[in-house]
Amino acid sequence: MPIVILPGLDGTDLLLGRFAALAPAQCVVTVLPLPDNSADNYDSLTRSVGDRIRGLGPCHLIAESFSGPLAIRIAARQPELVQRLTLVASFASSPAPGWAHWLPWSWLFRLPLPYTVAKYLFVGNDHDMATRLRNAVRQTSAATLVKRVRCILEVDVCRDLTSLQCPVEYLRPTADRLVSDRAVCKIRECHPSVAIHRIDGPHLILQTRPEQSWSIIYPTS
Repeated sequence: MPIVILPGLDGTDLLLGRFAALAPAQCVVTVLPLPDNSADNYDSLTRSVGDRIRGLGPCHLIAESFSGPLAIRIAARQPELVQRLTLVASFASSPAPGWAHWLPWSWLFRLPLPYTVAKYLFVGNDHDMATRLRNAVRQTSAATLVKRVRCILEVDVCRDLTSLQCPVEYLRPTADRLVSDRAVCKIRECHPSVAIHRIDGPHLILQTRPEQSWSIIYPTS
């Protein structure tokens, strides 16, 4: 079964190359970048990304962080297309605290992502991945990043998640400083059969622990 990976907030394929390259030999993997369009929300992305996935045929969909709600909606609307769903450090309803609505996101995304923030929130002590993250974020327009954050602040796809018939699993980084246990509990509440797997590491777990992630997604024994 082909594997399609949807990236996190940056929306690019720049951070997922190593993870895709380490896939088991029998896997055909496609990393599907998100369109850099500040007009896009989860509704429009469900249509456009869903159309692109349809062109690849029935698949195992892996969705990281921001793309989790998008993948849930695609799986709910096209159940014949998504045969298996893996959510990675993601959420079904907004994981952000209330005060996040009041942060000056438009101003913040005009600035380079500081190394300290990249490491603390996203990659831990992986300096090389922090550099890659900073470069990936710069490839997407600030307006699109702001819109994606605003989408996160308002999202709720719990009803869609409840309706899913395909197998669903969740990769939970133990040191995730962006998505709390509350968000994970909400996913389990909506879909009690979800298999939750914990991996020691930061939010960008596919990038920083690729071998361990694959060992859970496709165990060899």
